[in-house]
Amino acid sequence: MCILVPLLLALAATAAARGHRTKPAGPEPLRPVLGQPSKDLIEADDTLLDVAYRHRLGFDALARLNPGINVWIPDPGEVVELPTQYILPDGDPKGVVINVPEMRLYDFTRGTPPELFAIAIGDEEDPSLYGKFKVGPKRKDPAWHVPASIRAEKPELPAMVPAGEDNPLGTRWMTIDNTSYGVHGTNNNWSIGRTATHGCIRLYNDQMERLYERIPTGTPLLLEYQPVKVGRLNNGIYVEAHPDIYGRVPDRTAYALHRLGELGLLSSVDLPTVERVIGEARGAPVRVGTLPDAH
Repeated sequence: MCILVPLLLALAATAAARGHRTKPAGPEPLRPVLGQPSKDLIEADDTLLDVAYRHRLGFDALARLNPGINVWIPDPGEVVELPTQYILPDGDPKGVVINVPEMRLYDFTRGTPPELFAIAIGDEEDPSLYGKFKVGPKRKDPAWHVPASIRAEKPELPAMVPAGEDNPLGTRWMTIDNTSYGVHGTNNNWSIGRTATHGCIRLYNDQMERLYERIPTGTPLLLEYQPVKVGRLNNGIYVEAHPDIYGRVPDRTAYALHRLGELGLLSSVDLPTVERVIGEARGAPVRVGTLPDAH
């Protein structure tokens, strides 16, 4: 047993002795687990990039959920688990919610459950935004006016890239409020589900076109940073963990324990399992305990 576990057990016992059941603000403090686990088979000449594109999933999420599969040369017939089950993030379930570290966009404009979209985000040098915004001006077939900072890195680029196959903005653009950043398509399908942008949010083109048509200017747009989510399915308590891409939550275990403490669930989970799930960060919900009223 690692050194951390006895400390966590002591925290849980203390919380239970005090009857700690602090309830956070919000209509639904313990989010539901939605979706269903699903699988696919590796076909001849597949890479995990091909599987990700076939199901319109993110590459990183797929690779983390299948650590035993060779990313570039998987064996035909291997079973691949797909990241199709998830816990809703803590943000207000309206408009568009983007949880940056899980590289996933939730479209609540048609209610719950939302439609999910895999995204690419900014790299560590140019991280994506987070905070409350609205959808700003929209453009079809946008030209890319190359920022001076990018031209300094790649002087071979022109000042403007017109719409077309060479345009990294794809076929649709939605501005994030009044910033210079946007939610847009791509000319590089293999970048989705990776840290591949200069801060923008990037989707598969066909999915971006569908999103564009139904998201009006002014729609609420929340970008949040939640590497660990806590939820419920029936009487089970679940944790879903993702990497801390930008190093904003240096202790994800403490982050999870704080959330479980807010929910009054610290004494209802198996703490070593919580620690393991967070350490593996495979991005799928894992049962870690049972709700108190289920005993």
